[in-house]
Formats: sequence, structure tokens, C-alpha cells
Amino acid sequence: MGKFPKWVDVRPDIVASAGGEEAVAEARRRNQAHIDRYRLSERQKDTRSAQLEVSCALGDRP
Repeated sequence: MGKFPKWVDVRPDIVASAGGEEAVAEARRRNQAHIDRYRLSERQKDTRSAQLEVSCALGDRP
């Protein structure tokens, strides 16, 4: 196998090319917000499905 560089050795160059620590932190915040929105959307879909199933079981909806 080839020898791979350690993250600690390559991270400074990557962070610098991304615009610095604050830019990396902002990208991380945006990414987490996207993940949170997706999870919330999925939970809302699951909840609507569950509500529909209950409603149908109770005869409130066809």
C-alpha cells in the first residue's frame, strides 16, 4: 500500500485554501443546518403518514 499523508499535516493547507478557520466553521454550520432541515422534513413526512394511518383507522378518512 502507498503511504498516505496524515490529516494533521495536510489540514492547514486545506483550511487556508478554503478561506481560513472561520470559513471552514461557517461551511460546517451551513452543512449542519442543511442536515437538520432534511431530518426535520423526513420527520414531518413520517408524522403525516402516521397521522393519516390513524385517521384512516378511525374512519375519518377514506
